[in-house]
Amino acid sequence: MAPAKIRRILVYTHNSIGLGHAFRTLAVLTGIKRWRPEIDFLVLSGTSVPHVFHRAGIEVIKLPSVKMEISPEGQRLQPRYLNTFRLENLFDVRQRLICQTFDFFEPDVLMIEHNMTGQMNELIHLQLRKWMRRGGPLDFAMVYLCRGIMSRGPLLRIPYQNPRHRSEWVNIGQLFDFMYVLEERDFIDVNREFLGNDSELEDKIRYLGRITNKTAAELPPREQVLRRLRLADRGIILLSLGRHGRLPELAGRLMEALERTGIKDKYQILLALDPYLDRQAVETLRSHPLAGEVIFLPFEPDLGDLISVADLVICRAGYNTINEILLADTRALVIPEDHAGGEQELRAQRMPHENVTVASESEIITGRTEELILEILNRKVTPLDLDFDKYAIGRAILDDLEAWKAQEPTQAS
Repeated sequence: MAPAKIRRILVYTHNSIGLGHAFRTLAVLTGIKRWRPEIDFLVLSGTSVPHVFHRAGIEVIKLPSVKMEISPEGQRLQPRYLNTFRLENLFDVRQRLICQTFDFFEPDVLMIEHNMTGQMNELIHLQLRKWMRRGGPLDFAMVYLCRGIMSRGPLLRIPYQNPRHRSEWVNIGQLFDFMYVLEERDFIDVNREFLGNDSELEDKIRYLGRITNKTAAELPPREQVLRRLRLADRGIILLSLGRHGRLPELAGRLMEALERTGIKDKYQILLALDPYLDRQAVETLRSHPLAGEVIFLPFEPDLGDLISVADLVICRAGYNTINEILLADTRALVIPEDHAGGEQELRAQRMPHENVTVASESEIITGRTEELILEILNRKVTPLDLDFDKYAIGRAILDDLEAWKAQEPTQAS
């Protein structure tokens, strides 16, 4: 008998805040794709950059976009582009597209990234199908991809009526066959810190380590990066500040600090513009009196390449950016975004600090930022010898999935 093979993987990543979810998902899928290039992947996402998947030969169903505005007071969802529609209209059509895609694709695997039940719980219909089909000929593996630090809150218990008309419930978390954490357990114990030390979930959780979209061996040489981005052969200070918080004020203060250090003859200053940054904020940045000393970069899908050759990165504490800094042993000034859940602050607090200094927005805007920048630039780089291997992660996931499929005697061929 031929070994069981996974043919189709349907992937959901909501991607309403920034680009990190799309690139992290892409790293996992290309990690699997190396071992089984014939697998059909289909991604469901509201991302504004679906072409990053197309570049890897992965098909995308683009859901109408919503965006999450983050502030210290909380979070708020709203349409990203279709502003004449109510939010509930968008989620009605998104849910129909999700269910129709599932029916068309008939996946062996449903892979859900970050949001366990989908944005606004739009995946619950599919998860209840998992509950109904579990162990039968139409069963499919349900996989959760977690970056490590989660949104706090209990797993959802969904009520249903059983055949004897008693009201009961199903725990969505317990429907997952595999829960993969893209982090080390000594950095974050997901079950203990977020999921209530659930013994049934513990058996499904596997810590695979951190992931980046490129391995260390795939990072291009400096000359190639400079040539592709048409940069001068000088030192590089890269600013990547996202789109939240006191961004214009923060960027303006950093431009002033870099000017006052007197290092502009030695370094070229690059500012990567978040593609989700609103036009007014972009105009504010471009109209700053010192903007003429800065090279503004539009959306750059391979920002990790630039991070690897930079002399200093001044950035937020997003999962992907931090891992790319650690992978390349790049010196960095990390300024966490002030999220209501404290995700970036927690990551910055727990990350290795040999080549990194962490400061708050307020400390940068009101503090002695010039001295801080010079201190980091003069710091000797400490090699961390890290290599985040997406191919090893992909192999581990694929082995689990095909072992799951092989042990299901009633699986459809």
